[in-house]
Amino acid sequence: MAFEHKNNFVWALEKFKGLFFKVDSYLKVVVSDKDISLMNVINVVFPKVCNLLCHFHIEKNMNTKCKMLVNPRETCDQVMEAWGSTMDYDDVEIFQHCVEAFKVVCSPWPMSMVFG
Repeated sequence: MAFEHKNNFVWALEKFKGLFFKVDSYLKVVVSDKDISLMNVINVVFPKVCNLLCHFHIEKNMNTKCKMLVNPRETCDQVMEAWGSTMDYDDVEIFQHCVEAFKVVCSPWPMSMVFG
């Protein structure tokens, strides 16, 4: 949207809702970037919806942050590979293992720097 303001989001989502949803149906999941205005409006227009953050945007933000904080490039690639592994598993045990591996790879940097 050209102007990402609360009123614009409300208008756009209300139009979307009116065009695509019947009275007895509702949206169950919305995937968005971390735009706080949009996330707040989604909760107003679709109060029962589950708002998930977009995997693409998370990855993009992690990559940008990694390039700013981590040198050399090979180390940044290792961090991003470890991060990507955490996103690829449904199995809780494998996921937990990947999170621990990610923590080890990121151990030279405080987590507040990586996620702050």
